[in-house]
Amino acid sequence: MAKHLGLAALPLLLLAGGCWQHSYAFPSSEDVRMAPRDGDSMRESSTAEYGDVYALGMQTAHEVNGWIGEGVDAAARVIEVLEKLPASSKDGEYDVFGPYHDAETDLSWLIRIAGDEGESHFEVLVGAGSSKDASGMEELLDGQIAIDGDVRSGVFAMNFDTVEKFDLKRGPDRDRTYKGSLEIRFERDTSSEHKLVEIVYDDFEVTQEFPIVEYFSADRYSFRRNADGAGEFVFGLVSTFQAQVWSGPERERMTLELAWNADGAGVGKEQVLEMEDGEGDLAYGDIVLEECFDEKGYFTWRQLNEPYAGAFPQYGAGDSASCVELDEKLPEFSSR
Repeated sequence: MAKHLGLAALPLLLLAGGCWQHSYAFPSSEDVRMAPRDGDSMRESSTAEYGDVYALGMQTAHEVNGWIGEGVDAAARVIEVLEKLPASSKDGEYDVFGPYHDAETDLSWLIRIAGDEGESHFEVLVGAGSSKDASGMEELLDGQIAIDGDVRSGVFAMNFDTVEKFDLKRGPDRDRTYKGSLEIRFERDTSSEHKLVEIVYDDFEVTQEFPIVEYFSADRYSFRRNADGAGEFVFGLVSTFQAQVWSGPERERMTLELAWNADGAGVGKEQVLEMEDGEGDLAYGDIVLEECFDEKGYFTWRQLNEPYAGAFPQYGAGDSASCVELDEKLPEFSSR
């Protein structure tokens, strides 16, 4: 998708003249990136010393940061090009760029954007063939952002029905089928550690039939971090876990919760539960894993529920007395 957004803007570079220029506010991947503290690198989660809940949280964040962040940054790079070029047309307050036809994919792209460097509303549309206008094109990305000093806030939506309809998938995604949409809301203070990211999923599902049958449906993603760096991350999904020894091809519900203090030390909890209608084929019933970790992510204590604790006696380790107490005040949107 990033490649073809870039191709859509290429004709502007070749044909543009004059010195017209305009500036727009636009999100960046850092606005929606999840990490215990900004600047933290994703730690190597394969090392056994790291807590499994902590590592899974970092892996989840890394994957979500990747596919959302790359999409946002790709669109931002196109906007940077468009800022220097004249609009193809005007539609009320919107500058309209395109449609531009990409002969390689036989798709047309159109971008509508209104506002200035302090606040903007943007839309990205795609259509089949050589479109002459927006009729017949469908929305891929829609959002808005406001910048007030050090504070950046906004919301944008990505439509995966459009991704699927126009076959915008690349790499390993080609084997997957996407459905639904998601809305990403964020608030970030660049002068401190304050950040909020929330994803609202609307009938969002990912399925795969080959090389193995997989199902994934996320229903919660919430990241909150206060100005000092203390925070929490909550993620919920329904999926098949048949690649694990403790599950088969049926679906279960998983929730992941992490919370940490300003130093980065905290607690984690992962639950894998049967579905509300009884679907699930966990080896010994519901799984509950609790752990504590230090400021570097190393686990200091971990415990499985019974009967898994009895089935894997070597897994539990550490001392629960090492767990930090958390009583952090975490922000809500517009609560700086």
